Amino acid sequence: MRDNNINRHQAANRYTTELRLRFRDLRRENGLSQAKLGELIGVDQATISNFESGRTVMSVKQAYEMALIFDVELA
Repeated sequence: MRDNNINRHQAANRYTTELRLRFRDLRRENGLSQAKLGELIGVDQATISNFESGRTVMSVKQAYEMALIFDVELA
C-alpha cells in the first residue's frame, strides 16, 4: 500500500508541474503578462508568478478559469 501512495503522490506532482508549465507557456504564447492573467482570474501578479514557479499550487477553480481563458481542457 505504501508504494501505491508514493506513486500517487509522484503522479500528482508530475501533473501539477506539467499544468503550471503549460499555463505559463500558454500565457506567453497569448502575449499576456502575469498581471493581466491574474486580473482575468481575480488574483495578483505575484500569485501567478508563484503558480508558474511552483511555490504555490493553483486551486481547481483557478486552473479551470485559466483553461477557459486559453480554450484548453484539463486532463
